[in-house]
Amino acid sequence: MQAIRQAMQWALAGLAAGAMSAAALADNPFVVDGVAIDARADNATEAQRTALQQGQTEGAVRLIERLTLPEDRMESDLPVVSADEAASLLAGLQISDEQRSSTRYRGVLSLEFDPRAVRRYLTGLGVPFVESQAAPIALIAVTERPTGERVLGGDWQEAWARGGFEHALTPVRLVPADSVVLEEIVSLDPIALQTVMETTGLDQVMVLVARQDAGNTRAAGVIVSFDAEGALQRETVDRVSVAGGYVDAARAIIEPREQAWKRASVVRDMSVAELDVSILFDNLAEWRELQQAVTGASLIQNARLDAVSRSGAAMTITHRGAREQVMAELRARGAVLAEDETLGWTVRSR
Repeated sequence: MQAIRQAMQWALAGLAAGAMSAAALADNPFVVDGVAIDARADNATEAQRTALQQGQTEGAVRLIERLTLPEDRMESDLPVVSADEAASLLAGLQISDEQRSSTRYRGVLSLEFDPRAVRRYLTGLGVPFVESQAAPIALIAVTERPTGERVLGGDWQEAWARGGFEHALTPVRLVPADSVVLEEIVSLDPIALQTVMETTGLDQVMVLVARQDAGNTRAAGVIVSFDAEGALQRETVDRVSVAGGYVDAARAIIEPREQAWKRASVVRDMSVAELDVSILFDNLAEWRELQQAVTGASLIQNARLDAVSRSGAAMTITHRGAREQVMAELRARGAVLAEDETLGWTVRSR
């Protein structure tokens, strides 16, 4: 009887963790930051109303472009988002850098959109979309001054900090400039990079150097990781050169990465499949993390808990998309879906 009671306690704890999964995620792809607004009108109230409407509409357009591919938007003949439609998708907003006069209103918006409303909107228009995020990458920003001197952080880091890129489908996590040594980072010192990965808990580090001259910004870098044997692996980040500031250069780096992630993750066939899986864990904390990874995956429509013990659980999941797409999304969430010769399909910690 005691064993049954303990098993039920574990099951309820896991279900609670699953219910909290959306709130527990640090990054929200339905948030759009840094939307600048500026409008004039005959009076202050009308200027503010116009500015907010314009900002909400721009934010909705940015979100839709983040979640969808250009060819799918064109194929679906996606209409222009109206102010009323943008407002209906919105869950909340914050205003910063607010400035007003009798005829003008300015500020910067951070907009949070309602995932359910956005899904209904895009599904109703027949536009395939991706809402799952890739595994985040640790980012070390190096600013190159006009003199050629390189410094950790600086304006380049500030651009990443205020650009809302943690909400991208390919999110980044900024590494504090005072936690690393410039010489070790630019030389790609393996020990220093391993320390960054251990500190952040991430598997990849992106080192980016950027410089601004006469209104143009150039940036380039490398993504590093370590293979199973501990050898350093490098992936070149394509050089960008934009007419604009550091935030524009950051967007130019993130956007092609998002496009590649969407093309690998998008599901156009809406049919579903069931899969019996065994969730394997060593303790309650690991069980909660794996339960959260599974129940929070956008491609998994339902996860039924069939049985649970102190070291494993049996679940039946209903998913959209190809099996490889489900595996990729779960891996990005810290879980590995793989087929075992003895146990069948299993989910373990990455």
